[in-house]
Amino acid sequence: MHFNLEKELNPEQCKAASQLNGPLLVIAGAGSGKTRMLTFRIAHMLESGIDERSILALTFTNKAAKEMAQRVRALTGLPLKKLTTTTFHSFGMGVLKQYIQHLGYKNNFTIYDTNDQKALLKEVIQNLDYVVESFDLYELSSLFSDLKTKRKVFNANASDKIRLLYSEYEKHLKAYNAVDFDDLIMKPLELFEKNPEILDSLRNRYTHILVDEFQDTSLSQYRLVESLASESRNLCVVGDDDQSIYSWRGANYENLVMFERDFPERMEVKLERNYRSTGNILEAANRLIVNNQMRKEKKLWTESGKGSSIRLIHPANDEDEASTIADEILMVHRKEDRPFSDFGVLVRTNSLITTLETKFTERGIPSQVTGGQSFFDRKEIRDIISYLKVIANQDDDINLLRVINTPRRGIGRTTLEKMRKVADDHKCSLYSALTLMSIATDGQIKEAMQRTLKRFADMIEDYHYQLFDTKTQRNMVLRNLVQEIGYKQYLESEHPENENFVAYKLKGINLLCDMLARWERNPDNRNSSIFDYLNRLSLAGKENPEEEDAGKIALMTIHASKGLEFDTVYLAGVEDQYIPHARAIEENPQSIDEERRLFYVAITRARRSLIISSCEKRKKGYDLVTSIPSRFLEEIPKELFDEQDPNQQLSSNEVTDKLRLLKERLAARQAK
Repeated sequence: MHFNLEKELNPEQCKAASQLNGPLLVIAGAGSGKTRMLTFRIAHMLESGIDERSILALTFTNKAAKEMAQRVRALTGLPLKKLTTTTFHSFGMGVLKQYIQHLGYKNNFTIYDTNDQKALLKEVIQNLDYVVESFDLYELSSLFSDLKTKRKVFNANASDKIRLLYSEYEKHLKAYNAVDFDDLIMKPLELFEKNPEILDSLRNRYTHILVDEFQDTSLSQYRLVESLASESRNLCVVGDDDQSIYSWRGANYENLVMFERDFPERMEVKLERNYRSTGNILEAANRLIVNNQMRKEKKLWTESGKGSSIRLIHPANDEDEASTIADEILMVHRKEDRPFSDFGVLVRTNSLITTLETKFTERGIPSQVTGGQSFFDRKEIRDIISYLKVIANQDDDINLLRVINTPRRGIGRTTLEKMRKVADDHKCSLYSALTLMSIATDGQIKEAMQRTLKRFADMIEDYHYQLFDTKTQRNMVLRNLVQEIGYKQYLESEHPENENFVAYKLKGINLLCDMLARWERNPDNRNSSIFDYLNRLSLAGKENPEEEDAGKIALMTIHASKGLEFDTVYLAGVEDQYIPHARAIEENPQSIDEERRLFYVAITRARRSLIISSCEKRKKGYDLVTSIPSRFLEEIPKELFDEQDPNQQLSSNEVTDKLRLLKERLAARQAK
């Protein structure tokens, strides 16, 4: 393979892709082709004789990591099975899988997501005889995350109750052989500190490191890559401080400053040519973001021409706003035969999505709300699948720990710690340890607890027999299990005042059972085992829903739109209180800069057309409240806008289109 970088890339991209050794800082503006540059840079590394095993490319989403790897393989024609393109957390997980035993864990640890964390916090609170309702679990988990990642420390006035909760939370994680999301970064750092030979081994392995979306790295993530690259000095970071919008989850745009301090010999390259948007859209973005003081100076430019003006509309209220956006998209879709996937509708907060989604549904417009939870990630679905896995394979420690006290059976941390000790002493699984404890005669386990453990073990054995040694339909075995463990009653106790929420979760479990029934009825699965079905479920959880939802309007928050682009973008709810968000400014006046960066990201998602909507009034509760257009609109020159005049006369064609849409809406209502 041979690449002519000067022919394939623009001069700035070429300069960045050619610099293979030493620290490199690439300031890559929105739409400036940074992924293309990174792809060619990795290909150039391989062409120059750098071993694929020595390259580590880190980014923030599995989708981005997968796309980068695919592009490099397509460009080089090589399989590159040992090239590491991954996310920070996946990389951390790989390090822990190899070395976590040095921290006193077993290598088959499990990772607790947000739902698992909240469940564990509830358990810890109850074990300490505190009242669960007296704590905000979201705030508590956020505080514990800040403490763990060293963004905060306990001050002198911190209550003993909170200190004890944090200590017990950490002890419970270790007893369950589990780590949380933050541990995937912090525990590798702990390993490096306690076992320098592990750090040396990884430094020798990864001699060339690249970091994409560097502005989104947290302080601990920066410490991770800085530790790995401090000797080789071959660290390339690519980012845009103007697109740093994740401070609420620990991102620290000042890492750019730290990189400059730690790698003073760096080369710096700016990518300012934009390949995405028209000139007017870029001019609006440039004129907006220049109002932020603490930033790297840059100005996006394009050779694609000015394009159309930015439209600014003022609907009467949020219902009118949603109707206007829906009708316009439907009209353009029909007149220009454009797919719905050309359109992105962005909002600052999730609260603004419902009205828009409702109007799209009323008009039969397909839309996809991005960022929703996967069906297979829902706690109740994961609980039932974990039961199925333990019944199929009792030695599955990870899933046993998930279900052993769900619903609660009184099997707490002390019992689990004893169970783990028995397992270690006998070199057996936790389930085997549980059965030994249930029949032990040494008096170390109370009789009541022994009966509890025996009932659980008997239930698992019974359902294992039903699943493998009888002709009972497997979906019926699963339905009977859900009933026997009392999962409905468990949900009712967890959500005593929310019948609809309980019904929603039970409906999901029933859908899971129906899926198993359909799988059983399929002739192709006649000779398949329950393990085949479980493997299929694992793959289903990894499928990309975006691929299934091609041809739908993307309806999402601005945060979720990061990295995406659309031919036409509607920005709804561009009003003070929403952007900038009132609560963000109230909590920290300095966050105005991040709110401006957020608006900048929203603007630069548009390729050809940008429509900004600012309502005259918006419903808050049961009241219609007068809205004020976002102060950010005043920072964009008026000549870039084509502002809608509420009294403007429509053309005859526009009148015809509006009347047709009105008739269709009336007909649809009558059909109901």
